[in-house]
Amino acid sequence: MAGEGARHVGTPWWNFKLTPVLRHQSGQPYGRIFQFRFNYGTQRVLAEPLGTRRQDNITLLDVRVEKLIRLPRSMALSAFADVFNMTNANAEQNITWSSGTSFLRPSNIVPPRILRVGAKFEW
Repeated sequence: MAGEGARHVGTPWWNFKLTPVLRHQSGQPYGRIFQFRFNYGTQRVLAEPLGTRRQDNITLLDVRVEKLIRLPRSMALSAFADVFNMTNANAEQNITWSSGTSFLRPSNIVPPRILRVGAKFEW
């Protein structure tokens, strides 16, 4: 997550790095479909043209805070904390397009807020 967009926060001797990442995904266009079973297999048939409907947009905010500690002989130790899905969005990533009792039922949602803590040692 660290990159060129990283911003140093606080006074220089604290040496904290804050890296926010904002991701936006527009909803996928779709149309209602029917599934028919034939003697050669199942076929999907459009009931509406593709693009008639659109899934919800998804916006996620991830943040990394990192503290760098310089050590002798060009070594460094850094501790970091990543927060994924900081706003705890629970948007539907995929939904069922097939007509029937499961039409528009979510098949996959965005995972909840996740915190990852770690350290890196460079020598």
